[in-house]
Amino acid sequence: MSIRENVRFNQKFNCIEGFEDLGGKGRTCNIVNHALPFMVRGLHQKWKQPMAYYISHGSTNAEMLVQFLKEVLGACQNVGLHVVATVCVMGTNIVKAMKLLGSTEEEPFFQFQNQAIATIYDPLHLLMCTHNLFLKYDVHFKPEHMGSQLPVIAKWEHIKELYEEDKHFMIRRLVKLTDNHLAPVTRCAMKVSLAAQVMSHTVAAALYAEVSSGKEQSLHSFCFHKK
Repeated sequence: MSIRENVRFNQKFNCIEGFEDLGGKGRTCNIVNHALPFMVRGLHQKWKQPMAYYISHGSTNAEMLVQFLKEVLGACQNVGLHVVATVCVMGTNIVKAMKLLGSTEEEPFFQFQNQAIATIYDPLHLLMCTHNLFLKYDVHFKPEHMGSQLPVIAKWEHIKELYEEDKHFMIRRLVKLTDNHLAPVTRCAMKVSLAAQVMSHTVAAALYAEVSSGKEQSLHSFCFHKK
C-alpha cells in the first residue's frame, strides 16, 4: 500500500524513522513510500493478528517478496502456527513471486519446510478486476458452448443500455445501480461494493428478461452464462 513520505526521530530507540527497512536485508537511505503488511488469521476460530510489515521505496520486487514471505512463514511455524494457505491480491510482482515459489495454475501451492501451502488470490480483488477489465474489453464466448450458432459477445454497453432504460421507470429492477456504477471515476473504480452490484444476479436476471422479451435488439448478442 502507498504511504506518505516522512521522516522523524524516535527518541525511544534513538533512530530516525522513515527510511527503507527490508527486514533481514537491513535499512537503506531511501525514504519509504510503500508498506507491505502481513496478517495471520484463524480458519476454525475467529481471530486475526498483524504479523509483520516491511517498508520500502517503491513496490517490492518479486524476489524480495519471496524472502519476506519465507521470513513470516518461518516465524509463524516457530510459534506453533500451522499455515495452510496464503491470500494476496494479483499485483504483477505478487503473481511472479508465487511462481518463483513453485505455485502454478495446475498446482496452486508451494512447499515450505516440507509442508504444502495453498496460494489463493483475494476473491474480492478478483471480482473488482473482472469488473474493471469488463469496462475495457468485450467477452467472446464459443457459440457451441452457449448452444448458439451465432457469435456470443458480452459487452459493457449492454449493461449500460439496460441501466439507462431502467432508471426512467417508476418501479426499477436495478434499484442499487447509479451513474457511478456505469461510469466509475478513478476513486470509484477500486470500490468492491460497486463491482459486486454490477456483476450481480439481479443485473444478470434483468438482462435475461430483456433478451427473452426481444425488446432490445442490441442485447441479442449477449448471453450471461451461469453454471
